[in-house]
Amino acid sequence: MELRQLQYFLKVCETLHFSKAAEELNITQQPLSFQIHKLEDELGFTLFERTTRSVSITPAGKEFQKNIEKALLYMKQGAENGKKISEGTIGKLRIGYNSLILSTNLIHAINEFKEQYPEVEFELKELNSPSLENEVLDGIIDIGIMGLIWENYKELNYLEIAEEQSCIAIPKNWEFSNDRSIEIEQIKDQSFITYSPKTKRKSYQDFISTCHYLGFDPKVIQTAETDLAVLGLVSSGLGIAFVPYCYKNIYPDSINYKPIKRHKIPIKIELVWNEKYLHRKAQNLIDLLVKYNDKVTNHS
Repeated sequence: MELRQLQYFLKVCETLHFSKAAEELNITQQPLSFQIHKLEDELGFTLFERTTRSVSITPAGKEFQKNIEKALLYMKQGAENGKKISEGTIGKLRIGYNSLILSTNLIHAINEFKEQYPEVEFELKELNSPSLENEVLDGIIDIGIMGLIWENYKELNYLEIAEEQSCIAIPKNWEFSNDRSIEIEQIKDQSFITYSPKTKRKSYQDFISTCHYLGFDPKVIQTAETDLAVLGLVSSGLGIAFVPYCYKNIYPDSINYKPIKRHKIPIKIELVWNEKYLHRKAQNLIDLLVKYNDKVTNHS
């Protein structure tokens, strides 16, 4: 049984006329009749009742027609969906992110992606490092969006798409809180609040590495599991913290956010993926985020 035979059969069902069906199929009547007879022989039952004046579909032929129409529709839908999947315009895209991303312009780019690819379903998962990298490594999520200061995983692919500067979050009632910028000497003996080494191990290690880079060992008096919790503790006056400058609108009445004099500590916003599991949907998002960042950069 060939697809061509089924198409011939459905055309005869539509026209109930062999000569007219052959004309619409752009073939002669003889090969059309031959293929219908061949199909009937393969099936073991008659599809059409033929007289010199008319053609009618047999009850068995009607049942066959109904099922073939369904099957061809499924085939068409399957081909269309297969094409969409190959182009990355349909399906589920699993994205891991950390909370830093929520304070950047990348959210607008993700919304733009949703508008361009409405049939792609987003599955968003907030993760801390190194859990985010490990899930990308294992193919549990398709792509990660995260902030990096120091080293990354050699087994993964990274692409920098934006950059945020670090700053010092200082309670407003502290003596040097209103200074335009902060000297290292002013903070190296202060009480620091940072991320939990248990739940945000990479962030904690980055904080320690940053302090060593600036030439001092930090006095950590409290750790917290989330960015909001860190800033909440700063807001209460307990200590100071290194944070991305894009957090400047959090607790603005009780925290001042100040750069460090003569030192820039950039936080790279990076896409991370495993080439082994990269598919078209994820590639489309990577391409859009890169274009979006170029657009923002060119207009800034």
